[in-house]
Amino acid sequence: MNEQRTSDLEWTPSTAPAVTSEAMRSFVDGVSDPNPVHTDPEFAAKAGLPDVVVQASHTTAIALDALVAQFGVDAILNLDVRLRGPIFPGDEVTVSPVSFGELDRGVELRNQRGDVVATGIVVMRGDPDE
Repeated sequence: MNEQRTSDLEWTPSTAPAVTSEAMRSFVDGVSDPNPVHTDPEFAAKAGLPDVVVQASHTTAIALDALVAQFGVDAILNLDVRLRGPIFPGDEVTVSPVSFGELDRGVELRNQRGDVVATGIVVMRGDPDE
């Protein structure tokens, strides 16, 4: 295992492929979430939304995919995500590093319009608080 502190590692922003309705449906089916706000456009419209929205766990998966792609699966110990806004079908989400303090490694997810849709704290192997 590389003993280099993860705070010293380079991390570049990455943009996930556009979220598709098919991927959303597959994710919903995989986690058995019957909430129609994720699958039924008419229900979403009645809730005041322009379209169905991505699940919270799907949003977390987008962040994790970016982290794993850059650091490997063994480097990620924990990810705590806070939703800040919806992700809709067709959205392209960019995952970027941000700093929330000396010891906190942050992650920020923005859609193609620049809206922050989620933020999070990630603990990685080698971090001081590991």
